[in-house]
Amino acid sequence: MTEELFEHEPRIVVLGGTGFVGEAFAAFWVNSATHPGQYLLHRSRPHWLHSSGMEHADIDLNDAAQMLNVLRGHDVLVSLLRPDGTGWYRDAMERLKPIFQQSGISRCIHASSIDVYAGVKHPVVDEDTPPQPISPYETEHIAVESVIRESFPEAIVLRLGAVFGRGGRNLVSLAQEMSRAQQWKIALRRSLYGARRMHLVSVETVARTLVQLSLERSRLGSQVVLVTDDHDPNNNFAFVQDRLAAAFGRSLPVGPTAPRSMLRLLLRLRGIPDGSIDRRFSNTRASELGLPSDTFAERLEAYAEHLADELSRYAV
Repeated sequence: MTEELFEHEPRIVVLGGTGFVGEAFAAFWVNSATHPGQYLLHRSRPHWLHSSGMEHADIDLNDAAQMLNVLRGHDVLVSLLRPDGTGWYRDAMERLKPIFQQSGISRCIHASSIDVYAGVKHPVVDEDTPPQPISPYETEHIAVESVIRESFPEAIVLRLGAVFGRGGRNLVSLAQEMSRAQQWKIALRRSLYGARRMHLVSVETVARTLVQLSLERSRLGSQVVLVTDDHDPNNNFAFVQDRLAAAFGRSLPVGPTAPRSMLRLLLRLRGIPDGSIDRRFSNTRASELGLPSDTFAERLEAYAEHLADELSRYAV
């Protein structure tokens, strides 16, 4: 019999989350939980938060007494702050470590990134694969993951794929290109990059995962979980381009893609690690935990149509 960590519905507090992932999380939370969660705002206050049904409080990350006061009384911390490679995030979380440890919070669900595997050469990555960060951004992610593990009795680190959805930036530049680029340029990019894995994950899958893990009363244990839609064979450049073309009403010639050796060379010339061409991220642990997995193609098609509508309005 699985031991329970919480006897009641867990009370959550969200650190960060003012972007599109936090917005999606709030929407799923209010439809799944009895009590509203609380967002802690240290920089911006997004307009959507006022009508989200969630509570919120302005905080100063450097005010230890205030931070301890707002964290106490909660069971789960959802950590959605993101690094920028400058080190501020790592330093802030280090300062908060003793406050986290005194807060009485039993579980932290921390959003990290699959970018920490940038230097990995193995074609299949799972939770046991050692990270190999390259950039300061990736190194900062790893440093903060360590802080989280040392701060809470139960730390669940979610290494997220490239999150797409309304309000996000992933796929926007591809949509802009599809809306105005000449046919030959689009066809050339498909030929060169068609086979490249994209490692995308819908914001709906991410938000539902965060909600499910937050509400889980049983002990889960500290662990890493990969959250991507990479198990879908269509998670590649050619399929994404096809869905965008359909949304924008453009027809694309279907031809062979360039050899992988050519694609590797092009990525190296751009300073991008070429190991991600064929890399796949395992979804075994996420599946074992019964975590959500929205249909990738349907979510992608819906988002492509949304981008087409958005860009057409701006063009008027």
